[in-house]
Amino acid sequence: MTDMIYARWLLIKRRLPKILIWLTLPLFLTLAASAVFNNTSDDFRVPVAVIVHEQSAEADYFAEGLAGSEFMDVEVFDDTESQAVLRELEQYQLDSVFILPEDYEEKVRDVKRRNLIETYFTDRSIYYEPAKELAASVIQERMGAYGTVDFVMNMQEEMLAENEVSGEEIAAERERIETGTNLVQQVFYFHGERTDTEEQTGLNPWAVWAYITLIITIFTFDFVTRETVGGAGVRFTFMKYSYKSFMILTFVLMTGLMLVIDGITWMIISDKLSADISLLSLVMYRIVVNSIAFLLASAVSTPVKLYQLAIAVAMTVLVLHVAMPVIISVTGIHVISALHPVRIFTENNLNIPWLIILILLMFVWMWRDSNARS
Repeated sequence: MTDMIYARWLLIKRRLPKILIWLTLPLFLTLAASAVFNNTSDDFRVPVAVIVHEQSAEADYFAEGLAGSEFMDVEVFDDTESQAVLRELEQYQLDSVFILPEDYEEKVRDVKRRNLIETYFTDRSIYYEPAKELAASVIQERMGAYGTVDFVMNMQEEMLAENEVSGEEIAAERERIETGTNLVQQVFYFHGERTDTEEQTGLNPWAVWAYITLIITIFTFDFVTRETVGGAGVRFTFMKYSYKSFMILTFVLMTGLMLVIDGITWMIISDKLSADISLLSLVMYRIVVNSIAFLLASAVSTPVKLYQLAIAVAMTVLVLHVAMPVIISVTGIHVISALHPVRIFTENNLNIPWLIILILLMFVWMWRDSNARS
């Protein structure tokens, strides 16, 4: 075993710096892609201003309701900055402006809908209509809450005077029922689809890492192709261990090294990007990707063909990932999703199907190699 490890070191030591650079590249590219995506997505948010003439809980609720939209960048100003804000709107630096009067909270509590707020927009406002509808829904929600309180209080005075219930208790109970029974939001899905209700928004760092790792790992195993084609196996003809055993040891050592780097990557991405993934799922994905890379590198005749094959495999897997919902809806075959290695990994599952397939292929490679050298 020691002799094989030493032989492995002699053959790979010149390429080791390049290999280490390749292995750390997925982490840096993932961090860079996530930073660019987050900064770019912020640039595409429509700037909207809210001018508040009187600070109140209802004014804060209105501003928070607009800010909850992923398409708007909402900024709140007081009445002293009204002219400056409207000037920015005229200069097309803002998409629209919402002005809340001094008696805004009083009007909302009294359910007075007429002339409640002022709105301003320009001929270049691209998101005014959706913003106006969102504002109307936020106001209607609050008026509905106060209307319910008034209605119940009136019923109490007329019919149940002996059981006093405060307006705060009524509002809290209304919110509890609305939240508990999910009256506002409903999730629809096709028959047979998974019913996970957790919403996935933005860029998934682990998906980016998975695809970069797939293609770079295949690139990294080019030394297997070079050594196989270069006749390194001839040196093992008269040795006490076979070239096949030597290559299996190479696979194990490379996988161990990559798992160490993956562990560091897992800690950094989980901490910096707040993207959680199971460590066991990460280990399983690494073993699967290394097995694919090793078998491909052993099968091709030149490193250039390996690079071409790496790009083709990565692009095919990516296209299938993007087109997966359409493929499933057309064919109705959900097993396709269960066999996609990156999809399995990003859904925090184990790549057991691919692990079984690759173990069988590894045994086939060992059997063919034994017959070829016998």
